[in-house]
Amino acid sequence: MQLQNQNTDESLIYPRNWANLAAILAGVAVPAVVFGRAVLLPLLVVPVALAIYRINWTSLKTPKFRTDDRGLLAYAICATSLIWLISSFGSIEPAKSLATWSRTIALIALAYFLISFLSSSERLLEMSIKALITTSAFVLTASVYSLYVNEIPFEIYRFFKGTNAILLQTLKPYYSVSACILPVVLWGGWRYRKVWGVLALSHIPLTALLVYGRGEQPGLSSIFGLFASIALIGVIASIKFFSARTVWVVVASLIVSIIIAASYVIYQLPVPPVSATQAPNLMFPDWHRQVIWGFTAEVVKDAPFLGVGPNTVNLVFGANEIIPGLNQEYIPAHPHNWPLEIAAETGLLGFTCFAFTLFIALRCLGRIALKGNSAAWAAIALFGAFWSSSLANFSIWSAWWLTVLCVLISLTTAALILENQRSDDGLP
Repeated sequence: MQLQNQNTDESLIYPRNWANLAAILAGVAVPAVVFGRAVLLPLLVVPVALAIYRINWTSLKTPKFRTDDRGLLAYAICATSLIWLISSFGSIEPAKSLATWSRTIALIALAYFLISFLSSSERLLEMSIKALITTSAFVLTASVYSLYVNEIPFEIYRFFKGTNAILLQTLKPYYSVSACILPVVLWGGWRYRKVWGVLALSHIPLTALLVYGRGEQPGLSSIFGLFASIALIGVIASIKFFSARTVWVVVASLIVSIIIAASYVIYQLPVPPVSATQAPNLMFPDWHRQVIWGFTAEVVKDAPFLGVGPNTVNLVFGANEIIPGLNQEYIPAHPHNWPLEIAAETGLLGFTCFAFTLFIALRCLGRIALKGNSAAWAAIALFGAFWSSSLANFSIWSAWWLTVLCVLISLTTAALILENQRSDDGLP
């Protein structure tokens, strides 16, 4: 099933006023997370509803067997989904795991519908990206002003949210969101230039000031995500200077190096139960997170093939016990590390399939980017920021966090589709 819109006049597809509103809401949705995670999905109701209403379901063809990158990516997604579904049926809490699996599949559908809507015309995509740039600049400016100058903007927020709202605690979840927004906004500013370019460039210092958090609570995972996205772009950009054989040798070496480094970290993690006087073997991260990761690694060893079921690692025996000397549970809610979380909950089979899916997706984007497509570079940087920052922050099953990725990747993918239609070259 190919996601391609032959009609470039959205007025023939969507009611103009509703389409304008939907495009703006799609752009506003991710920055609006700063006002609460619950606002994200309601803002996407109109664009998704329009896409569902106007899709010509009878014209969708049964996908043919493909051996190119897109076909391989589709098969990898299907295989991963199937293994996760099997893991859900064998979960220690099947109802919760199946609900998590269904929600994840629904978010993939949400991304599909957003891409379908935004790729229906360049005008709608432009409106959505400009709405993202404008709203994000406003949110960053108000946040940075509250952090470093005066909390008056936050007082307005506190009036609606409640007097118990704390500035740094409220903004901290937005650190990683701002890191993911940054590459998409910079690409949008480069795409539309003029005032949009200026607003986009202003995101660089504003995002840096935000994630620094006055030095009191810096967003280390967000900072790591930003540097990882830059490094990922650099690695992929350098590929064109080497032969295919050299590239594969380097990629294989990187994968082996990552596996060795990860194995070393896991080996050094504390094995539960820990004692109040036990000293950490690693300098980073903090002791509590090392204990969480050590407990999760033991869950992987106990259920290596299909795991304990999506979104259930905090329900295994001993997860709610208090860590001596910390007054915290071994697994307070989730492992704060997506590879360990997926490996523990869907097994090494589920993790391997998912890692392969990400690799194929990155390879697809890399090949497109090396042909000079700026949207692909933005998507690559987004991948780097999202998956790297997720190594130490939110649960990978969090609906709001996955929705952030879905919305932002929809903007870049819609641009890829529109550019493909203009060039008639076909996506690689």
